[in-house]
Amino acid sequence: AIVNLAGSPLGVPKTLASLLSGEQRETVQPLASYLLDHFMNRKELARIFRSWTGLPSLLPKGGNAIWGDLNGAPDDPISNNTGVNTLADPGGNDTASPPAAVSYGGQIRFDDERSSSMNNQTMEDSLQLLFNALDKDELRLMQRDYSFGVFRTQQEMDARRDDHRVWTNPLQHQLPNAPNLTIYCLYGHGATTERAYYYTADTASMDDLHDETGTPALRIDRTHRAHVSNVDIGIVNGEGDGTVPLLSLGYMCADAWRKPLFNPHGVRIVTREFLHNPLAVFKDIRGGAEAADHINILGNRDVTADMLRIVAGKGHLVQDRFTSNIR
Repeated sequence: AIVNLAGSPLGVPKTLASLLSGEQRETVQPLASYLLDHFMNRKELARIFRSWTGLPSLLPKGGNAIWGDLNGAPDDPISNNTGVNTLADPGGNDTASPPAAVSYGGQIRFDDERSSSMNNQTMEDSLQLLFNALDKDELRLMQRDYSFGVFRTQQEMDARRDDHRVWTNPLQHQLPNAPNLTIYCLYGHGATTERAYYYTADTASMDDLHDETGTPALRIDRTHRAHVSNVDIGIVNGEGDGTVPLLSLGYMCADAWRKPLFNPHGVRIVTREFLHNPLAVFKDIRGGAEAADHINILGNRDVTADMLRIVAGKGHLVQDRFTSNIR
């Protein structure tokens, strides 16, 4: 058996932001930003992130087919009352009360005057933007070891079966011929998670992605946007475990690995979702026995019970449990 605990088969958007501009939610918080500006600038952060040659394995996989396009995304915010998307006017003219939410399909958005000539970027566009920003050695290493697309036919799978670049992408490589194997996907959800970004530019052109000092010209735009409910200091927030979006946590386990194209030999897939329900910080700094965010899920009571059943040979007692709308 394999236990995939809070894994990210399809990557995480914050990896893209880290490599592109040396930023993520943790670094653009006011206090963290102030300290970093004095001790380590974005140029140095981006350089550090880009030197970690394993980090690209966490870049989002599947392109627009998985993460959506400028017309919308599969995991766009949905009204609990109507069951339909409630998306804000991308031009900022939405007058709904309470504020509507912005779609996740635009992975990188521009809406300030300085960036008025720049177009919103889908996931595929954003990855290409990153590739353009890397130096030749960084780009060579990434292209040598990784692939970020999706295959839709058995012919495509067969043609690239021995290509090591697709082995880290479950959308381009099938599960093994191991019919007695069971993969357990255990993960939390219900925590605010980075899903997309608003950016601004220090230059007026996409052709110049670094200034004269080598600092990334693109940076997260921290402007307050009162007309959208799911944006905070330039971060478009979505559903997930606080680090990995639900789309990456659950799509392969709840859907793709249950199809013959990705699981031709019938590997058993069990998906167990756990709603993040933490205690107040003053009661337990780790969140207590029902915390299910990316780190503290290790202390979740139900997760521990499931893992004990699995290692004790009682895996047949562990069955699917869905508490999100991943399906």
